[in-house]
Amino acid sequence: MYRVLEFNPEGYQNKKKGDHIESMTADYLRKEGYQIISRNYGYRGGELDIVAKKEDTIVFVEVKSVWNNTKGNPASRVGKLKQKKIWRTACHFIYSNPDLVPRGFDQPCRFDVVAVKAYQKPLEFVHYKNAFEGDQTIPQC
Repeated sequence: MYRVLEFNPEGYQNKKKGDHIESMTADYLRKEGYQIISRNYGYRGGELDIVAKKEDTIVFVEVKSVWNNTKGNPASRVGKLKQKKIWRTACHFIYSNPDLVPRGFDQPCRFDVVAVKAYQKPLEFVHYKNAFEGDQTIPQC
């Protein structure tokens, strides 16, 4: 039996818009002194939008955007479940990339959120540093 998948142009457009905002956010972070070391790293249903490094700290950045003024603060959409997925994916990233994270789980890390209201011109990047804490137990990778 075959499933017919319908093309969802709205979903496609949202992905394109999200990718565009993530690229602009990476540019913003570079201007702020961050080195981008990875983008769109996925593991078991989780994704790291941007992995950056500033000085000795690895920064896992979740990018959230809204395209109209009825959606509220985009950063508020990073709830507990999303945080857990980001954290689990970050642990896998650390474990799987000893060349990028040479000190492994002893490397200083933090979780940031960058919120963008894409309908505002010029774009404003609201950077929430250390936006949430990871669990205390390292998961099985």
